[in-house]
Amino acid sequence: MEKFKVGDKVQIVDSGRTYTTYECMFKKLGFKNTEKNEHFQEGLVAEVFAIGEHESQGTTLLALQAQNGSQCLMSTKGVVKVVSQPTSDDKFEIIREFCDEVLSAQGISDKDIFKYLLNKVASNQ
Repeated sequence: MEKFKVGDKVQIVDSGRTYTTYECMFKKLGFKNTEKNEHFQEGLVAEVFAIGEHESQGTTLLALQAQNGSQCLMSTKGVVKVVSQPTSDDKFEIIREFCDEVLSAQGISDKDIFKYLLNKVASNQ
């Protein structure tokens, strides 16, 4: 299953996975309109501004915002992540995630590894 995080860009592939009314989730995730939000058209690209879990279904829900400021609540099954060319900041974040997830699980300090990798990158410049 694809992991999503705040700030990800996603494209709508199934607008039928939208929750137009889910007041408590709208409030929890910080929507501007906490009563009703409309569907996004399929093909639209939006940004994830919050993530929550459906209270009874255990489904991951994404709070999305379009470029025009409109907002939508959708299941992860209704979107695909838009992959863009990583920036240098993104590359360092990838290294940080690797250190956090893989090396920490093996008992290796993520901070020590991160410092080591940064020094290696800097010495190769």
